[in-house]
Amino acid sequence: MSGPAAPAANPRAPSFAYLIIVLLLAQALGTMATSLVPAMAPKVVASYGVSSVWIGYQVSLISLSMLVSLVYGGNLSVRWGGCRTSQVGLMLCIAGCLIAMLPHSAFLLLSAVAMGLGYGLVSPAASPVLMRFTPPERRNFIFSFKQTGVPMGGMAAGGLAPAIAVWAGWQWALALNALALALLLIAMQRGRPHWDSDRDPAAGLVADPYGGLRLVWRSRALCLLAFSGAAYVVMQLALLAFTVIFFVDEMKLGLVQAGVILMASQMGGVAGRLFWGWVADALGDCFRALALLGAVMSVTTLLCLAITPAWPLPASCALFFVLGTTASGWNGAFLAEVARQVPANAVSAATGGSLFFVNVGRFLGPILFTAAYQLTGSYASAFALMAIPSAAGMVCVLRVGRREASSTR
Repeated sequence: MSGPAAPAANPRAPSFAYLIIVLLLAQALGTMATSLVPAMAPKVVASYGVSSVWIGYQVSLISLSMLVSLVYGGNLSVRWGGCRTSQVGLMLCIAGCLIAMLPHSAFLLLSAVAMGLGYGLVSPAASPVLMRFTPPERRNFIFSFKQTGVPMGGMAAGGLAPAIAVWAGWQWALALNALALALLLIAMQRGRPHWDSDRDPAAGLVADPYGGLRLVWRSRALCLLAFSGAAYVVMQLALLAFTVIFFVDEMKLGLVQAGVILMASQMGGVAGRLFWGWVADALGDCFRALALLGAVMSVTTLLCLAITPAWPLPASCALFFVLGTTASGWNGAFLAEVARQVPANAVSAATGGSLFFVNVGRFLGPILFTAAYQLTGSYASAFALMAIPSAAGMVCVLRVGRREASSTR
């Protein structure tokens, strides 16, 4: 189902490009906030004398907290508007950055809760705004472009945070991210009256918190899409949480070099989101594009078994770049397809409901990866085992694609 045409132009409103830029930055800086601790993991855990594998549980706690926002925050964008809801989410990310700087490991866990609650509001709040203002024929690409903020944030974390941690201390990376988020909040306020003109102040703060889940569960297409996202996100979180640890602990690289490989994987995510969004629009079939993506991801994860300490840095960067194009490349086309499947007034609920299932995968992914590492004793083998959920996601989108094709005959 398609949404309504874009609202009439307001000469005093910011341009469409301004809207896309601030939503892109919100996604990027919010992602960066949640990615900083994994990117600096060896330095962070050394400060507290805990194992590097512990970082996986911190990432899982962020995802668990996101589930709370996705269940109970779905109506906030109706009452406050998508822009204001995004601002609230980013304020919580700022709080998370500041809490993480406090001198005890327990504060890292508390900061994960704040960041998860905040970050869980960002994508569902942006989707109804994009649906209102984006031309239907450009929707997959625009949603994918906005979602490039996720790997951009990871790329910034991988490229900047390790260097800052080595040269100035890891707390400074968190402080600078909090400052950037605060400046973005001010910039977003300029467009808020126009972007949130459809808000309903009389709407309840929490209206049927499980409505989005039921909406997804009752739709075979949405349900299979959500399951595919939950499967694909496992590899995405594995890249984020364990790339630096893999190359520092197992491949004996320096922290900055390992950060470069993480940055390469996130650069792949930026390229992948644009590429797979374009492929989905070019094919006119999001499901075929997502199935092809899953096949490439499955094969590439298996190639991690070939990595050795003798590999040159450019080779590792190239492999993880390709892996990033798939592991972080599916989100934009996925969100656009979720939005297409429902009426305009149900986009936020459907997005939140679908992302709930995705974030179950985000929560379980680092735990499963940690278990795979403990079982095999090898990060390379644990990465290779992520081919299993990648293949499962491919099967889900193939099934829903066939179902959609048969229903249109």
